[in-house]
Amino acid sequence: MNTFAKLVSAIGNPLSIAIFFGIYLNFSGNVPENQKYFPLLFIMAVALPVSIYVFINVRNKKFGNYDVSDQEKRNGVYKLLIFVFSILSILFWVLDLGLKGKLLVSAFLFHIILCFLINQKIKVSLHTSFTFLFAFIFYPLNAEIAIGLFFFGFLNAWSRLKLSRHSINEVLFGFLTGNFTGIIYLLFFNRYI
Repeated sequence: MNTFAKLVSAIGNPLSIAIFFGIYLNFSGNVPENQKYFPLLFIMAVALPVSIYVFINVRNKKFGNYDVSDQEKRNGVYKLLIFVFSILSILFWVLDLGLKGKLLVSAFLFHIILCFLINQKIKVSLHTSFTFLFAFIFYPLNAEIAIGLFFFGFLNAWSRLKLSRHSINEVLFGFLTGNFTGIIYLLFFNRYI
């Protein structure tokens, strides 16, 4: 069961899901031609810097693992994500890169800030929270993937418990934050898009 939990956890890593989302967007035909570069922009601006930051800190033994399981040390990852998504949000709004892109980047920024604030009291399972958030983000694009991702969120939460990366409360807060941000995203999406 540990091997299966590790596989689920790797697939359910927020970066893995974000890359899948980007690939889906790029090939789905749901994105205007002038916005096809957004997935590459997210990979270059978010996934790459975060991966390098975590890799360097694990290599220098500042982080115990790639999950950044230490609650205090996670603050550095959150601060990097807040910085990156703040810059992206400003760029999307100033350059007027489309309402969908603005909404998406703003939702990610809001979600990261929310998780950062909660992390001051309890560590949020980012695997869980982002899986549920992406389920809501996918819903207007592909309801079948969204529903599958929603149910996968429970499996992903189980994997985090099985691997002893999180407590039940941390997974619960991941579930709540992902759904909260996702519902807000869908409300704005339905109202303005």
